[in-house]
Amino acid sequence: MNCWCNKQLIGLIIGLILPIAFGYLLFQGRYEGNLDFWNFVLTMFKLQSLGKLVSVSVLPNLLVFFLAIWTERLLAARGIVMATLLYTVVTIILYFLR
Repeated sequence: MNCWCNKQLIGLIIGLILPIAFGYLLFQGRYEGNLDFWNFVLTMFKLQSLGKLVSVSVLPNLLVFFLAIWTERLLAARGIVMATLLYTVVTIILYFLR
């Protein structure tokens, strides 16, 4: 499909921004402490739990990936997969930093 949104760069940008936004929404909806988001992320890193947050935050990429596949925006889907793989590398690095 020839659309402005069927570009690999668009998929990569969506795939990188969506997990950050979803992680922030998780923070707003579930955390009841007095830390801001950045200090919360630093605390999660110190407690060796940041990898879990990153893993859960990437789940919306799955939904967007399937949406891109169903609407035949295959280049955008490829960008979303690339972003998800980048988050996978980050999660593996965080796992081995323990």
